[in-house]
Amino acid sequence: MSMNRFLYCSLLFFAVACTKKDTLFEKHTSSQTNITFANTLSESPEFNVLKYGYFYNGGGVAAADFNNDGLVDLYFTGNLKANKLYLNKGKFTFDDITEKAGVAAADGWNTGVSVVDINADGWLDIYVCRSAASDVRLRRNLLFINNKDLTFTEKAADYGLDDPAYSTQAAFFDYDRDGDLDCFLLNHSVQEFAGFSRMISDFKQQANSNYSSKLYQNQNGKFVDVSASAGMVSNVLSFGLAVAVTDFNNDGWLDFYVSNDYNENDYLYINQQNGRFNEVVRDAMGHTSLYSMGSDAADVNNDGRMDLLTLDMLPERNERIKLTSGDDNYDKYTQLLRSGFHHQTMRNMLQLNVGAEGGGRRAEGRGQRAGGKGLTKANERLGVNSPTPLPYAPSPMPPAPTPLFSEIGQLAGISNTDWSWAGLFADFDNDGWKDLFITNGYARDYTNMEFLKFTMDEQLKARQTGKLATSLDPMAVIAKMPTINEPNFVYRNQAGDPQSGVPAGQLTFANETKTWGLDEPTQSNGAVYADLDNDGDLDLVINNVNAEAGIYENLTNEKESNHYLSLQLKSPNPAQLMGTRATLWAGGRMQVQEFMPVRGFQSAMYGPLLFGLGKATAADSILIRWADGKTQFTNLKQTGQPGAGFVTITYAPTPERPQSIPPKPYWQATDGLPWTHQQEVANDFKIQPLLPYMLSPTGPCFAVGDANGDGRDDLFAGGGRGQGGQLFLSGTSGFSPMPQPALLTDRACADAGADWLDVDGDKDLDLVVSSAGYELAADDPRLQVRLYLNDGKGHLTKTNFPNVRVSASCVRSADVDGDGDRDLFVGARVVPGRYPETPVSHLLLNDGKGHFTDKPSPILAQLGMVTDAAFVDLVPDGGQPELIVATDFGPVQAFSCQGGKLLPLKNLLPSTTGCWNRLLVQDLNNDGKPDIIAANAGLNSQLQATADRPLTLYSIKNTAGSLLPVLAGYDRNNPADKQLYPFNARDEILDQVVSLRRKFTDYTSYSKATIADLFEPDELKRAQKLEAASLQSGVFMNGGGKTPSFTWQPLPIEAQMAPVYALAAVDVNHDGLPDLLVGGNREYNRVRLGKDDANRGQLFLNQGKGHFAYVPMAASGLVWDGDVRDFATVNVAGRTDLLVGASGQSVRGFTLAR
Repeated sequence: MSMNRFLYCSLLFFAVACTKKDTLFEKHTSSQTNITFANTLSESPEFNVLKYGYFYNGGGVAAADFNNDGLVDLYFTGNLKANKLYLNKGKFTFDDITEKAGVAAADGWNTGVSVVDINADGWLDIYVCRSAASDVRLRRNLLFINNKDLTFTEKAADYGLDDPAYSTQAAFFDYDRDGDLDCFLLNHSVQEFAGFSRMISDFKQQANSNYSSKLYQNQNGKFVDVSASAGMVSNVLSFGLAVAVTDFNNDGWLDFYVSNDYNENDYLYINQQNGRFNEVVRDAMGHTSLYSMGSDAADVNNDGRMDLLTLDMLPERNERIKLTSGDDNYDKYTQLLRSGFHHQTMRNMLQLNVGAEGGGRRAEGRGQRAGGKGLTKANERLGVNSPTPLPYAPSPMPPAPTPLFSEIGQLAGISNTDWSWAGLFADFDNDGWKDLFITNGYARDYTNMEFLKFTMDEQLKARQTGKLATSLDPMAVIAKMPTINEPNFVYRNQAGDPQSGVPAGQLTFANETKTWGLDEPTQSNGAVYADLDNDGDLDLVINNVNAEAGIYENLTNEKESNHYLSLQLKSPNPAQLMGTRATLWAGGRMQVQEFMPVRGFQSAMYGPLLFGLGKATAADSILIRWADGKTQFTNLKQTGQPGAGFVTITYAPTPERPQSIPPKPYWQATDGLPWTHQQEVANDFKIQPLLPYMLSPTGPCFAVGDANGDGRDDLFAGGGRGQGGQLFLSGTSGFSPMPQPALLTDRACADAGADWLDVDGDKDLDLVVSSAGYELAADDPRLQVRLYLNDGKGHLTKTNFPNVRVSASCVRSADVDGDGDRDLFVGARVVPGRYPETPVSHLLLNDGKGHFTDKPSPILAQLGMVTDAAFVDLVPDGGQPELIVATDFGPVQAFSCQGGKLLPLKNLLPSTTGCWNRLLVQDLNNDGKPDIIAANAGLNSQLQATADRPLTLYSIKNTAGSLLPVLAGYDRNNPADKQLYPFNARDEILDQVVSLRRKFTDYTSYSKATIADLFEPDELKRAQKLEAASLQSGVFMNGGGKTPSFTWQPLPIEAQMAPVYALAAVDVNHDGLPDLLVGGNREYNRVRLGKDDANRGQLFLNQGKGHFAYVPMAASGLVWDGDVRDFATVNVAGRTDLLVGASGQSVRGFTLAR
C-alpha cells in the first residue's frame, strides 16, 4: 500500500469514526449482524410493474420474541424472495433459522406480516399476507403456528384465515370484547379500478371479495367473515395499504383507520360497541391524503388523545416537486366530489385529535357492552374473570362519539417526504416526546412527468402508424421510468428540546435525518422499531428493495442523560393485550401509548412499550386500561416498584378510580339562527388559472345593532348571491326574522360587509351593505354599495347612494371629518378577474342628512387589496379616530383622518407584510389603550414565508392583456439557495405563457427554472411585485404613551393551523381580561394546496401582556367546521351568545355557560 493510500484510508477511518460519534443511529452491516436478507426484485416481460402496479411496494418486517428468551427476533417478508426468520443472539448478531423454522413461504408474493398469539399458548405466531399471483392457491394467506421449539406449522385453513384476496396486512384485536382475538384483513383492488373513469361512481357500488377488506370475527376458534353485518365498506375501488387500530374517541373500544390508495376515500371505522362500526371519515376529517400509504396512530402532543399519520408521495425538494406535478385539474377534483368522494390531497397528513362530538356513551369504556357469544367460555378457559356478556344484537344505544381532527402536517413540517411507506411514531431520544421515522423511495417512478410524456408520445406515434399502443415493448417503457433513491426521514419532536424555543406541547418537528445518521439513499418500505439489545432505546430495522435490510443501533443511552421506562404487559389472554392503553406520569407530564403490534406499512412489532422520561429519573405512576375495559393503577412510589428501567405489569385489574368531574365547558351549543347562508360557487380558476385560491366565495357577514329601538341587540346577516340579507330582531327568548322586501330585492348581490349607523340624524340605526363578486365585470351593478334607511321600527328602505361599484371586503363607519356625523370607508378587496391588481377603495363623507360624497385620493388607490379595516382612536390627541387597514400580500397599516382625508402614520405599526384577513381592536390588558389582533393565512400550508425568505406574488401581464398572478417562493430544502422559484407546475405556466414552450421543452429544464429564467428582466421590472414576510396571526400590543408604540406578538401555534377570518373577544372566565375566539378555514384552494380546514373551534384564554393559552375543545365547548367568515357576540335575554357564520351553512349558536 502506498503512503498516499494509507493516509487516505486513515482519514476515511477518522471521518467514519467521527460520524459514528456524532449521530444518534449507527448502521450495522450484514457482516456484523449476519442478516443478509434483501428483497431483490427483477422484472420480466411477463411480470412487471406495468402488469402489477404494486410490484415495487416491497416487503414488511416483524420484531418479536419468538422463542421467549427475552431478545427480539426479526422476520422479513420477500416478494420474489423467500421470507427470512432471524434469531437474536445478542449484541446485534442473529442466526438465520428460516429453513428449520419452516416459515420461508417461498412459493408466493408475500406482503404484510403480523405477530399474534392466536391460540393463547404464550408463544407468538406469524401471519403472512399474500398478493399479486393470478393463481388463487398462491394468494392464500399463511398462518404459522409456533411449535415452541423454533419450528412452525402452517394452519391458516384450520382457523379460516387462508383468505385468497389480494392482501396487504392483517390486524388482530378483540373488537367485540368477547375475550378472543378477531381479525381485520386489509386487501387491495387491481389496476383496472385504479384510474379516473366516467364509471367511477358505478364502481363504488361494485363489490369483489378478492378486492375488499374484511372483518373476521373469532367464533369459538374459527374466523368468520362478518364484514357486511359489521358495517364494512365493500367496493372494487378500495386499495388498502395500511390499517391503524386504536381508540380514537376515548370510549374504551377499539376503532381503526384504513388508508386507501388512488381515488377511494380512506375509511375511519368507529366501534359502536354492539358488533358494528360506523364509517365516519367525512365527519371526522376535513380532508385526507390522496394516495394514502403507510400510517400510524399515536399521541404526538401528550394530550391523551390518539392522533393519526397517513403518508403520501409529495416530494420535499423543489426540483422533484416540479418533475412530478402536472396541471392542477380542478374540474376532475370537483367531479370526484360530486361522485361521492371526500376531499383528498397528495401529501402526508398529520390528523391531530382535538376531541369528540356527539354520541351518548360514557367515556373510557365504562359503558360496558359485550359483543360475542364466546366471552364467558373464552375467559374461563384462560382463567380470567369477566362479566357475563349481553346478547350479540344491534344496540339501541346512541352512536359512539365521532372524533374530530385538525390536519396539521404542513404546520408540523412533515408533509413532504416523497414516495413514503412506513411512518412510525416513537421516542427515539428518550426525551418524553414521540419522534417520527418515515421510509421512502421507489424503484420505478411512474408519476414522473417526463415518463408520462414519453408514454403519451409513444401512444400517439402508435395511433398515427396504425399500431396498437399495447404493442409497445413493456421493458422499454419500464426502462424510461426513473428510480427514486432518497434518504428516509427522521424528525425530532421539538416540544422536548429546550433549545428549540418551542414551548412544551407544541406541534412542530425538526428534520434530523442527517444529524441522526439516517441519510443513506435507499428504496425502503416496511420498517419497525425495537430495543434489539435491551439497552433502553429503540433501534430501527428496515426492509429495502434491491438492497440488504438496514439495521440501525440507537446510541441514545450512550449519548444522552435521558431516562426511560420499558413496560412489559402480560396477560394469560392475549386478547386483553391488543389495544391496551398505558398512561404514564413522570416529571409532571403525561404520556400515553397503546399496545398494538401492526404499525407503519406491512409490519408489526410485538414487545415492550418504551417511554422516554427525559430528565425525570423515574415515573410516578402508571394507569393501564386493558383491552377489556378494566383498569389497573400502579403508584410506583407508594408500592416501591421501580419507576425506570424495565418494568412488568401483569393483568390484575384494580377497583376503578373515582373520576374527577371536569368543569362544564365555557360555551354551550344552542340552536343558532333559523337561517342558512347560500354560497354560489363559480370556478374562478377558469378566469385566472394561476390563482392560489378562489376569490368569489365570501361567506356571510354580520352587523349587530339595535334596529327597532328596544334596547336589544339585533342582527343583520349578509346573504349570498340569489339569497338576500336577513334582519333578525332580538326578543326575550332569542332571535326572530323580520321580513325585509328591500333586502330581498337586492338578492342578486353577494353581501360582503355591513355596518349599522345613523346616517340622517333621526336617532335610529340605518344599514349600509357592501357587495363582492370576483367573477363579475368591474362595473357590474351587483357590486354597488347599498344604503338602507330605517323607519325606527326596523323597516328598511333602500335610498340613493353614490356610484361605488367595487368588489369589497368591508364597510366601516366613523366621523372622519369632525362634523359630528358618521362617514364611510369601503375597503376594496379585488379588481374582478384581475388579481392581484390594486383595487380602489373609497372614503365617503356624510353631510349629516344621509347624503354621501365620494372623496377619491391617491392613497385610496394605493392601499392594496384591502381585506379588513377598523376605525380606532390610537393616538390620544383628541382628534378624529385613526383608520387601520389590513391587506392581502401587504402590510397592516395605520392612517390618520384629517379634514376628511387619510394620511399615512408611518412607523406606528411594525412593518410586517402578510396575507392578512381580519382585524379586531380590543384593549387586551386593561391599560386603557387599544391593541390590534390581526388574522393571517397561518403556517399550515405549502406556501411558506419568513422575513428573509418572503412569499412573493408577481402580477404579470400577458400578451392578451390578462394578468397572471405568479406565486414564487424559496426551496424549503436548501436554506442557502436565495433564488425564487415559481410555485406553479410547468403545464400551468406554459398554458398561460405560450412563448415559454420553446424555452422549456421538457419538465427537467423547468424543474430547475427560477422566476428570472421564466421572465425577462424588463418583464419583472414592469410587473407589480408583492410580498408576504409573515403568515402568522398575532397581536399588535400597544405600549401606550403620547406616541403609541406597538410590538408584535404571534398567537399560539393552534391559531396558526388555518387561515383566520373571524375574531371575537369575550371574557369567558371573568378575570377581567378579554379572551379570544378564532375562526376561519378556506376550502376553495388550488388542488395542490388542498383545503384549509384545521380550525374546528378555537378559544384562547388571555394570560396578559399579549399572551394567550389555547383551550381544548372539551373545555371550550366550541365545535364547528367549514369556512367560518364572521362572528357576532350579542346580549340575548341577559346572557352572552356567540353566533358563528360559515359559508353555505346554518348559523351556529353558543351561549356562555360559566
